Amino acid sequence: MKYSLALLLIAALPLTSSSQAQTLDDELRVRAVSIKGNTNAGHLDVYTEIPYTSLQFEASPSGFVARYTVEAEVSRLDSRGRPRNVTTSSIWEQSVTVQMHVNTVAEQASDLSTHSLELPPGRYLLAITLTDLASSKTFFQEITVEQRDFSRTVTMSDVVLLAGYDPERRAIVPRISPDVSAGDLQAYYEVYTRNAQTLLVTQELLREGETVQYNRPHQWSDTLSVEAGRHQQITRIPASDLEFGQYNLVITLQSLDRNLLDRASHTLTVRWDGISSYLNSLEEAIEQLTYIARNRELRDFRRADTQPERRSLFDSFWKRRDPTPGTLRNEAMETHYYRVDYANQHFGQQIPGWKSDRGHVFILHGHPDEVEHQTFSYNNKPWEVWYFFRIGRQYMFVDETGFGDYELVLPVWDERTRLD
Repeated sequence: MKYSLALLLIAALPLTSSSQAQTLDDELRVRAVSIKGNTNAGHLDVYTEIPYTSLQFEASPSGFVARYTVEAEVSRLDSRGRPRNVTTSSIWEQSVTVQMHVNTVAEQASDLSTHSLELPPGRYLLAITLTDLASSKTFFQEITVEQRDFSRTVTMSDVVLLAGYDPERRAIVPRISPDVSAGDLQAYYEVYTRNAQTLLVTQELLREGETVQYNRPHQWSDTLSVEAGRHQQITRIPASDLEFGQYNLVITLQSLDRNLLDRASHTLTVRWDGISSYLNSLEEAIEQLTYIARNRELRDFRRADTQPERRSLFDSFWKRRDPTPGTLRNEAMETHYYRVDYANQHFGQQIPGWKSDRGHVFILHGHPDEVEHQTFSYNNKPWEVWYFFRIGRQYMFVDETGFGDYELVLPVWDERTRLD
């Protein structure tokens, strides 16, 4: 029996740190996952997802049909990350049939195609061109991928997040988007062993860009006793308390004496759905830019006479800061207003939390790497010290009133702690 993630209808996110989009085309999603074939050779299962609204459907006796082709070109990358000549290429055709015309414009509907390529271990550039056959419209996407080496005694595939799993039917629902909502998640991966043994499996969920000290990462370990062969694993990730931001899921295989055997990682982004409430109140949203806007930008907002003029300035402000121009999301805006919302919920007492000293620091720097605190005692007022090891700063706050109104104490240890 041939095992393939494609046959299981699984779609992969950019599962290794080297898998990243290079050309952004928001309508076309491309992912690839490295998996072992029937021999030691590796298979790269390629997945494309295209919204129905991007395809042209035509009437047919069986309903409404859209047809498109997908062309994949794979180029080996050299030691400097530059593509060499095309290593392999493949073209496949896909068709979509719906019964009613209204289904062709359903916003949440999309079509998933899968294709498997056999590749030796190494880093590659994967270029995908999708062509709608009715309209001749093309969509293009490039990602870098890494084909894993399956020649060792114990290895594993890439990790795939799931939107759902039916254990009775062994049916897997793939999750294409890197955006997830906080809640229990499921992931799929495979383990390959040449002989029977017991493995130690460790899973960690770490917030990107922050250190382990503060994260207190979601970490759990278990043993896995297996015979020789291929072992398909479904794991549940208890992530109901995850906050907004990007995370890295790392699954590690070790021997019982803690020798590293293999490791796979997967990035995901937890969505924050509260931004719309801030954008509905333009004046408040502009006021909450105080800590990050330049003086010139703040003067322009104050001088604007009309609501449309202020809206235009606001849109331009965030467009200049958009880390992914051309996509539907502005991650910088989402991060900022998430921090404002978090500050309002956790630091506000007599004043809104975002206007407090702790809120000010949090909006500028996000979650601290470590927090040291002292609650109220007979001789001491409550205090907190926030450490930001990644930027070499630390801030001390004291609750002078005893009602949770922490004030920033300056200076602390050196001038780097002073707010800009």
